[in-house]
Amino acid sequence: MADKLINLYEEILKIRLFEKNLLKLFSRGLLKGTTHTCIGQETNAVGVIKGLFKNDIVLSNHRCHGHFLAHTKNYKGLLHEILGYSTGVSRGIGGSQHLSYKNIFYSNGILGGNAPMAVGLAFAKKLKKENNLICLFLGDGAFGEGVIYEVLNLISIYKLPILVIVEDNEIAQTTPTKTTLAGEIKKKCESFNLQTSFLKYPTADELKKKVIKLVSKVRKKIPQVLVIKSVRLGPHSKGDDTRNAKELKKLNDLDPLIKLRKKIKNSNLLEKTEKKAEQYILRLFDYSIKNKFSNKKKISKQDSINIIKKTNLKSIKAKKFGEYINKYFCDLLKENKKVLFFGEDIKDPYGGAFKITKNLTNKFPKNIYSTPISEASIVGMTSGLAVEGYKPIVEVMFGDFLSLAFDQILNNLSKFHFMYENFKTPIVIRTPMGGRRGYGPTHSQSIEKHFFGIKGLNIYSLNPFFPIDIIYNKALNDQTPSLVIENKVLYNFDLEKINSNKYKNFVFKNHYESNNFYTTLSLSEFEKDECTIICYGGMVDIVLNAALEFFLETEIAVKVVLISKLCPFENDNLINVITEKGPIITVEESGKFFGFGSEVGSYLTEKGILKSRDFLRLSSKDEIIPSSYHQEKEVLISQKDIVEALKNYFK
Repeated sequence: MADKLINLYEEILKIRLFEKNLLKLFSRGLLKGTTHTCIGQETNAVGVIKGLFKNDIVLSNHRCHGHFLAHTKNYKGLLHEILGYSTGVSRGIGGSQHLSYKNIFYSNGILGGNAPMAVGLAFAKKLKKENNLICLFLGDGAFGEGVIYEVLNLISIYKLPILVIVEDNEIAQTTPTKTTLAGEIKKKCESFNLQTSFLKYPTADELKKKVIKLVSKVRKKIPQVLVIKSVRLGPHSKGDDTRNAKELKKLNDLDPLIKLRKKIKNSNLLEKTEKKAEQYILRLFDYSIKNKFSNKKKISKQDSINIIKKTNLKSIKAKKFGEYINKYFCDLLKENKKVLFFGEDIKDPYGGAFKITKNLTNKFPKNIYSTPISEASIVGMTSGLAVEGYKPIVEVMFGDFLSLAFDQILNNLSKFHFMYENFKTPIVIRTPMGGRRGYGPTHSQSIEKHFFGIKGLNIYSLNPFFPIDIIYNKALNDQTPSLVIENKVLYNFDLEKINSNKYKNFVFKNHYESNNFYTTLSLSEFEKDECTIICYGGMVDIVLNAALEFFLETEIAVKVVLISKLCPFENDNLINVITEKGPIITVEESGKFFGFGSEVGSYLTEKGILKSRDFLRLSSKDEIIPSSYHQEKEVLISQKDIVEALKNYFK
């Protein structure tokens, strides 16, 4: 018993000394930025993780050092990471908060932000029938975040192998939790039918004993929550503690490390252990500070993915474009059992709001999952599924609802490949976008421009002319996530009108070299076009109708360039397909400011194309989209608007 206690004591003490020495580096000017030490809470990390298996996966938050060190024992890797060395566990990119290690540890800086990832990892483990579990560390402050309640619900309804550890230190940065959080955390968790336990300032041996019992249930797919009343003895970050001396003395009297020390009666052994721990940490810091490691490793880049196969549009028999997407997904599931669909009401008999997943459940019941109305968590969980080898496709019912998942896309999914070593996220988030269906202000917007420019996020826009298997092949084999935009009106596009690469007298060609995914359409077989219109998605039919009307009235032929990959905007070949003369016009259903047209214009300016060419941006009005049919028509860009713009230019 004495040996077990002294081992626990040594491990906790090493973590505390590590944290105290980190704070000294700031005072010496050797560290910049910030760090969030776990002084006072090291016991939680060691006690909990002693009850886990080595291959169990631990997810943590901004106060992650103790959890990382207890689970990985990689002191040098963590210190080098915080010092910004390329030899750090995240190559110096992650710093103090954003850590990963050998697929068994992940942390992120957004409070509660990686909780959905824990759901995805646990979902994958359950599907694979593997015995390792997910341990998710949360702080009490995370219970002010809505995504936590989404996650608790998913853990409960899916019976996931997750142990949730809540470290309740009763204070946020400087604000007491009782002034910002109503009710008890334990009761909140129990309200989701989750078995919840509570320990008050436990020592590491007490905690280990409790966790071993809880873990035995978790491995039987009975998720558990453990709330640990804790003490945070250090500042929130490196020096922002507003608590007075009396408060801190009271907390220090509750220090679990001191309580554990009192259980060890051998004073000589204690002295020897403390000296050993101190020497280990001092040597580590001295060595790392004196031997600065150059940043030779480069930040991971997105790899170019080759197109594996392309199918002809006619190979899938469908009358409407929406039906074609549905049949494509059916073929995709036949070929790849790792593809999983998630979304609200996507199972049969409903099959999604626009019936894109209809009949998939009947054929592939193990691959289709209807979820709660929880956009943030169902989008966020895909990262955990992806790193476990699955190919998740999430349907967000309306494009407008993407805003609810924005944090997960911006601060999690798009960054993981670059932050974490060997982390790939071949994820697809697909959603219907646009108006002209009378759905009103919150169900008719084109908000994709708000996602343009997010590093690591690929954005595609489907249309009936460009083969969607090329897009999905790329997306499902990529290193980073993809957002696939589908236009509601195009679901009813009549595919039978496309015949032998012709549509309404337009000849069209598809281009998919490297990352250039676009289609060119011409009324003059690309010989006498006097103007270029660049558009994407749902604007295609409106633009083609306008170009045809204008041609019939004026005999001026317009070339249409239909973009299928919107972001990153890598269309270097665009210069080769625009007309040699006449204006270059962009058309988009969104408002023009800071949008697609702005980016195209900037790109063409930088390439020197607009020195001798005119450039016009056409778009919908920058107004709320009404539900009223006639008012909606006044707001959204129309065929008439495009024809008038062409006539005004060429008059």
